[in-house]
Amino acid sequence: MVILHDIWNPWHGCVKCSEGCQNCYMYFLDRMRGQNGADIYQTKNGFSYPLQKDRTGHYKIQSGEQIRVCMTSDFFLEEANPCTLTW
Repeated sequence: MVILHDIWNPWHGCVKCSEGCQNCYMYFLDRMRGQNGADIYQTKNGFSYPLQKDRTGHYKIQSGEQIRVCMTSDFFLEEANPCTLTW
């Protein structure tokens, strides 16, 4: 049995680069919220989320749990250069 824990988005926003991006759900949701999906920014949790612990000192994401990663962006964006992100 696969346990899906959560979604981890170290940053948000993307650049449309192909016809497949025409109906992007992230752009649609951002538009519904009055935001611009092309604005690329680091999220509040950034890269620390997988390492966060709960009140009892256990990791929030347990061994064996799966997470969806970068659902609102793309790891390969130049704007998301790891040298510019805070840990």
